[in-house]
Amino acid sequence: MHLIFLLLLFTSFELYAKVTASVDQSKIRYGQSLQLNIKSDNAAGLSPNLSILKRSFKVMGSSKVSRPYIKNGRRQMKTLWFYILQPKLSGNLTIPVIIVNGEKTNAIKVSVKPIKKAKPSQTHKKLIKKIENAHNIIVKASLNKKKLYPSEILEYRLSINAPKEKNGTFQIKAPFIAGAIVLPLAPMSTKETTLRGKPRSIHSLSYAIFAEKVAIYQIEPARVTYSEPSLQGNPKDVLLKANSLHFEIAPKANQTSLGYWLPSDSISLTEIFDIPNNLKKGDTINRTITLKAQGLDLDSLPLMSTLTHENIRMSLEDVKLDSEVIAGKLIATRSETVSMTFKSSGSMSIEPIDIHWWNTKVDQARVATIQAYRFAIKDPLSPIPTAQQDVKKVVTNASIAPKFPPKALPSKDTVTVVSEKIFSDNQLNALIGLLFALLVITTAGWLISTRRKKPSSLLEPKIGS
Repeated sequence: MHLIFLLLLFTSFELYAKVTASVDQSKIRYGQSLQLNIKSDNAAGLSPNLSILKRSFKVMGSSKVSRPYIKNGRRQMKTLWFYILQPKLSGNLTIPVIIVNGEKTNAIKVSVKPIKKAKPSQTHKKLIKKIENAHNIIVKASLNKKKLYPSEILEYRLSINAPKEKNGTFQIKAPFIAGAIVLPLAPMSTKETTLRGKPRSIHSLSYAIFAEKVAIYQIEPARVTYSEPSLQGNPKDVLLKANSLHFEIAPKANQTSLGYWLPSDSISLTEIFDIPNNLKKGDTINRTITLKAQGLDLDSLPLMSTLTHENIRMSLEDVKLDSEVIAGKLIATRSETVSMTFKSSGSMSIEPIDIHWWNTKVDQARVATIQAYRFAIKDPLSPIPTAQQDVKKVVTNASIAPKFPPKALPSKDTVTVVSEKIFSDNQLNALIGLLFALLVITTAGWLISTRRKKPSSLLEPKIGS
């Protein structure tokens, strides 16, 4: 039916507006339909109030999609509603303010042009011309798979095979699936070929489809409008529709309590540390963790950072979300920057990070891991050995050449090696205190023993003669 404009999924989430509304087109003819998209970050399970909207528009169909995400360290829910609307009258209409859980959307103006009545003979000739042109333009749709997992990407590929001499323009209406998200994937590309000895052009483009609910989905085919200029100046339109398709969403391959599900062909997990030459108590460093997933939308990527530690104060400073299409593949990237302030000295470590995902190529579970990291934190008053200056080099180059024996090398993205001392600062202070106590006890014993050995004549005072 209509293209689902969800470009907000390719950028960061909106920071201020909690409820927004948009349409796929603001100018239509009477009898045509448009799509209304409503987004809410605070729906709390409630639906939009459409009572005023229905006075001017008829709701032909609707669907709803809910997506969890993390914002400021908290789990929230984003809800999207899609409505197919048909105007009840022509003229300048307004989609009114719509209320969702007490919050209001923006009003949207829509221009509806009346239908021009044509003579029967003209209509008949135009219809014949459309049929003749339609037989010379072939529109075909295909899917990369028929059965997939929830949140796994489905590629909808559309091809338009037309005579090379046609110099008109094509307008594409994306496929529509109730309860699913449709996003542009690869832009239109053209290649030349021949059919029965005649030159033709094949225009190709694709869309990404995401569905969560286990079910069989019917795809409303993509629609193609070909506009060819005429001698009178009025373009002649050819209306075409792709073939109907369907797909099935199967249950998840494994059920976990992690709160996320990542079906993908490829996932990578890396980290970057900003570490000075010598770490002391009170110092602050930054750690950036990056997760890249092929064929996933941004809302599916989970929170990766651990923000609690007994001896380290951790704070989530920044979250960056980015999505791009590389060689026809959708790549979603999530980066988290965490500041770490050391509250005490000594040897301490941070826990490893494990991201569980499902490899759709081999249909098996996989784990992307960042190994545990150990720090040697100095006391600001203690002398710092020069050997500590080598730590930054090891950390910086660890991801390039991890210094582990081949048999003991773990599977990971970043490795860090830190040299350790025989005694920690706390152990060394305890040893010094014990030696000092022994010294005091020994000295006191020697004084008492010496005092007892002195003759009594020296201790008693002499009485005068």
